[in-house]
Amino acid sequence: MEENDIISQPKTKGYIPTAGKSRDEMRIFLFEFLGMALFAYGIICSQGSDEFLALFFFASVCLAAPFSGAHVNPAVTLAMLLSRRINFAQAVIYWLAQFSGALCGACCCYLILNEVDSPQVKSTEYSWILSDVSGEAFGTFTFILFILIQTDKETTLTPGGQPMTTYVLVALALYFSREFTFHSGGCLNPGMAVSLQLFQSFQTGDRQRMDFLWVYVGGPLGGGFGASVFFELFYKKQIKRL
Repeated sequence: MEENDIISQPKTKGYIPTAGKSRDEMRIFLFEFLGMALFAYGIICSQGSDEFLALFFFASVCLAAPFSGAHVNPAVTLAMLLSRRINFAQAVIYWLAQFSGALCGACCCYLILNEVDSPQVKSTEYSWILSDVSGEAFGTFTFILFILIQTDKETTLTPGGQPMTTYVLVALALYFSREFTFHSGGCLNPGMAVSLQLFQSFQTGDRQRMDFLWVYVGGPLGGGFGASVFFELFYKKQIKRL
């Protein structure tokens, strides 16, 4: 498997989700589920440490990448769909695995550590909410743009390199992208936000936690959409002109 396939496509060559490929569908679902569950557990255990969070993300990518491509983020899956690297049926498999995996990780963390935390806005002021949405969008934009660049054979920064190189670079991309949005907590992951907030709201009985969930869903999805459009319509064309 070439390095530029990592994070973008499943290991099975020519994989298209059809009735005749059920084993591949299950393998993709399983490892995307496990990667997301491990990452969710790691986010809670990291206690806000950027370094530990990046390490847990790196571990999740190492676990899932050879089998599912390790999107581990619905916004990444959206960008891959818009870039035509996967089809809609594949995207649905990824999204189902991501949301259920994050929810499973939250349940495991609660059972083992008796603690679950989720991203939440700190103020309901208009300017604060706008900053949070913008930060989530911009942070996700930079993170996913790097993934698109690194996993495309025409734009990759390490042609012919080892897959582990891409794993490390993508983890570093998440680490630095989160620094753009410390104001919102740097979630950059709609699946993680929805699953963790949903679990915590039911566990505590505080349904108001969900009122501003759209910040952590709309921002990253908008960033993923923007990254895909920028990469396909501008960045890739400029690289070809060099």
